[in-house]
Amino acid sequence: MSDTSKRKSVADDEMFVSVIRVAQDDAEVRQQLLAILSLDSFNRKSALNSFIDSMRLKDAPASFVSAIANLLDDDVAAKALAVIQGK
Repeated sequence: MSDTSKRKSVADDEMFVSVIRVAQDDAEVRQQLLAILSLDSFNRKSALNSFIDSMRLKDAPASFVSAIANLLDDDVAAKALAVIQGK
């Protein structure tokens, strides 16, 4: 079995789907995610890693941290950006 077939799709990650839905419905969350997702890959990953580290220090739920960590993947980030922008 290949690594990609072992990996769970982000579409199956309920928390990730919830984060994207909130971003679609809440202007403040949408603006924050758009700002991060619109960055080039290096800066997006840097911003996300800082945010993830901060969430872990604040004992955020692991499912939420994991959902945000999905955005470190370039393809996932591009698709999330398109969805949030309504494309």
